Amino acid sequence: TGEIEAGQARRIRTAARMSEEADKRLVIGATAKVKGLKGAPEHNGCIGQLLEFVEEKGRWQIKLSNNGLVLGVKPANLDFVRAPEPDVDDQDDMEGALMQRTKRKFDRIVKKYNLFSEDKAGEIADLLTGSDESVSRISSVDFAAKYGMQEEEAETFLRWIQMGVKFKEEAIDPHNDASQGLAEKLNKM
Repeated sequence: TGEIEAGQARRIRTAARMSEEADKRLVIGATAKVKGLKGAPEHNGCIGQLLEFVEEKGRWQIKLSNNGLVLGVKPANLDFVRAPEPDVDDQDDMEGALMQRTKRKFDRIVKKYNLFSEDKAGEIADLLTGSDESVSRISSVDFAAKYGMQEEEAETFLRWIQMGVKFKEEAIDPHNDASQGLAEKLNKM
């Protein structure tokens, strides 16, 4: 049993050392470049996607982009290239989180500059919907100067307005196919 314990201890120490040395950006789905292979140098420089880390072997399974071959490669023989692409659900979550952050910032700006009064709200609505100007044509610099705010605040304010206009066009317009589908879905609930 002493040999088994010594072997296990050696593997644990090796795995711990490798995890300390490993690039933390090497995760499932990331893109990496193979380097420093001595037994299969023809794969050095190849790019691939990381499929999984096999703990027992201390190697990443990487699917090479050029030929689809899957190799087991030590983390020390991989260079990080780029993070994994978010899947559609992650993308939706990120867009939702962006909208929430933008809305919170918008609300703080409205409160900070007292833009919620009927007069101010009407003035801003006229400015944004005027016949000569639209939301996409009003610069954040001009908006910031007009209402005495920082340019970054004006950018956030206008971004939230643009998000609202886009939502209206895509989801509320009764003549839009997407909004009709959304309405049908909501009516079934």
